[in-house]
Amino acid sequence: MADRRLVCLAALALFTGCGGGRVRPPQERTGASGGTGDPEGGTGATAAGTQPPAQGRVLTGADDGFAGRLTVGQTARLRLPLPEGGPQPTARGDAVLLIRVGNVTGTGHREWELRAVHPGTTRITVPRPAAPTPATLTLTVT
Repeated sequence: MADRRLVCLAALALFTGCGGGRVRPPQERTGASGGTGDPEGGTGATAAGTQPPAQGRVLTGADDGFAGRLTVGQTARLRLPLPEGGPQPTARGDAVLLIRVGNVTGTGHREWELRAVHPGTTRITVPRPAAPTPATLTLTVT
């Protein structure tokens, strides 16, 4: 009976990756989005034509032209130095929900969660009071 438990524990460790000590980085997916940018987390697409991941990023008006990817269920954030009652970002497309975060008042910033809900593309227009044109962010959900 003890031998059987030991075999089960060894198989469990093998299948869950326990004992390896190394974590593999996620693999990049290829796509046909095109574009420019750097693969080290900059804006735009990588040299291989894939968009950088947007998960966990905090995007701002300075990220004008950003084109990134999310998978369904992933999120990013949009943080803007806009006063309460000021201009709002707008989303065109329904792949990403633009959800206002209510607990950042008093910081001089407003924040939104960008939640990927189904495959497609959403273009977000971000007001920039100090610039003549708004910033544009494009998120592709797979």
